[in-house]
Amino acid sequence: MNGPLRTAAREPQTTDIRPHQIVRFVGGRGVAALADQFLLFAIPLLVFKTTGSVAASGLVFLVEWLPRVIFVPVAGVLADRVDGYRLYLIADSVRAFLAAAAFAAVLAWPDATVVTLSVLAASMSLASAQAYIAMETTLPRFVPAEHMVRAQSVIQGTEQASTVLGPALAVLLATLLGTTDLLLVTGALFALTALNVLTLRGSLSSAVTNAEPTTVRGVLASVAEGGRTLFKLPPMVGLVGLTMMVNLMVGVGMATSAAITTGTFGKPDRYFGVLSFAEGVLSLLIFFIIPRLSRRISPLVAILGTFVIICLGGLAISQANSFTQFAIGYTMLIGTVGILNVFIRAERVRRIPREHLGKTIGLIVLLNQVSLPISGFVVAVFATAHGPQAVLLGAVLGSVLIAVLLLPLVLQLRYPHAHPDPAPNHR
Repeated sequence: MNGPLRTAAREPQTTDIRPHQIVRFVGGRGVAALADQFLLFAIPLLVFKTTGSVAASGLVFLVEWLPRVIFVPVAGVLADRVDGYRLYLIADSVRAFLAAAAFAAVLAWPDATVVTLSVLAASMSLASAQAYIAMETTLPRFVPAEHMVRAQSVIQGTEQASTVLGPALAVLLATLLGTTDLLLVTGALFALTALNVLTLRGSLSSAVTNAEPTTVRGVLASVAEGGRTLFKLPPMVGLVGLTMMVNLMVGVGMATSAAITTGTFGKPDRYFGVLSFAEGVLSLLIFFIIPRLSRRISPLVAILGTFVIICLGGLAISQANSFTQFAIGYTMLIGTVGILNVFIRAERVRRIPREHLGKTIGLIVLLNQVSLPISGFVVAVFATAHGPQAVLLGAVLGSVLIAVLLLPLVLQLRYPHAHPDPAPNHR
């Protein structure tokens, strides 16, 4: 890409788009989510099978999430300034290349498998961050505010469908082809999503126009502007803190799940796939009830209720004496996060001024996800000495304590929202 990126001026109204194009857009994101699921299955198993170390799994989890967290604010600024077509095409093309390159590297240098997978995880996280923020800021261009909860639930349902199909297909393909070959399959899926984006160029490009160049100074000013917008919204600050605690528990659960399945309870690899499949089934079932749920209970009740269920799931894992008990707790911990995601995403769109949506969401996602690399660090440092279940118990207890302190901010969701005065545009 030569020369500076050009700033995009966002139109305030939604953009007309044909229904079949929306279906293709959502479907493409679903295929990308399926590819992500293959990586979530393959990388932890390959690392643990290569090293036999829970700490190594935690370290790779740290390496996977830290670059993403650092890059997210920049991704948010780019989402405000660059059309969605270019962002999606670059992100998916890069991920296709990386997966194929990692497959070749593992075959060529098997002794460096952990290093290869660490580089793959870190690089994939950068592209995934850009694709995620681009989706968050593209959707409001097509969907009116009154339909945002339903639209977010459709996106969430598509993602959750991938969590059902992903582990099942991953187990089947790993059995037929081998776990390493999933990297090549993942690359092929991302290549398909890039091709899908290429054919949607007119739809994804129509909502923005080029204006001023993007500079380092402008990016930093935009990040600061997003921070000012966020802190004018106390309920959003509370939700950021709550989400950080959820991600801490979920991160510890995900970073230790392969080790607990195959190590603590001595189950074969396919049980790890069954575990992910069960969590995905619950998530998919929840998708069908979210639209009805949104009409019967307030966002505040849905968010706090889901947080309690997630904490109970983490507590169940920490006390599990059998794989069945662990699977039930893991399903509660991971499978119900979708409810939280849908309602929090909808609140973001309702409360954040559209002209600052990308940069503010970028900062929010950074703060939300900073606890994920922290969870990997915690597992890497403490899991060997104290065991993965004890580490998760500590994460749950700490999260509950912080959530109590955040409650006054979160309770402000009861009040009608109002956009803050727009921050001055950067120059």
